[in-house]
Amino acid sequence: MKKNLIIAYEEMQAQRLANKVIFRPPLAIWYIIIPVIFLHYFYRLQIYSQNRKEFVTHYMRARKRTIEAVANALADGRNMTINEVTAHTRTPTEATAEYNAWIRALIDHYTVLLQAKGKDFDELLRLAYHSRSNYLLFANRLNKTEKQLNKALTPSLAAENNNVGKTISLIEQQVQQMRREEADRIFQ
Repeated sequence: MKKNLIIAYEEMQAQRLANKVIFRPPLAIWYIIIPVIFLHYFYRLQIYSQNRKEFVTHYMRARKRTIEAVANALADGRNMTINEVTAHTRTPTEATAEYNAWIRALIDHYTVLLQAKGKDFDELLRLAYHSRSNYLLFANRLNKTEKQLNKALTPSLAAENNNVGKTISLIEQQVQQMRREEADRIFQ
C-alpha cells in the first residue's frame, strides 16, 4: 500500500535527521577502565536513544496525520479540508497561519505521491514530480513553509530552551541537505 511506503520512508528520513541533530555521547577509554564512569556513560547513551525516539515520534506526528487524512480523502473520492489535519492540534495562535501553510504543502505533496503509480517510494516520487527541477521547486516551497513555521514558533520555544534557535537552524540545514541529496539520488 502506497500510504505505508510513504510513512515508512518519512520515518526513515526522520531517523536519518535524528542521527544528524542528536549527538551520541563519545566513549572515552577511562569510561571502560572506571566502572562508575562506565555506568554513567550507559545512562547517557540510554538518554540519547530515548531522545532520538522522541524526536522521530514528534517529527512524524503531523506527517502521519496528514498522510492518513489524504489517503482517506482519496479513498473516499472527496476533496479534503485542511481542518481534517489541523482540528486536533495545539498550535500557538501566533503560528496558526504558518502551520496551516506547512500542512497545505504536505497535503499537496502527499496527494501527488498517493496518486502516482509507483511500486516503491523512489518511483512514486519520480512519477509524481517527473523531474528533479519540479521536485526541487516543491522542496523549496516546503523548506520555506517550515522556516516560516519555525520562526513563528521560536519565541514560545525559546522561553523553554535557550539553544532552540541553534537547534532549529541545524535541523533546517540538515533537512535541506537531505532533500537535495534525495533529489540527486532519485532523479539521476
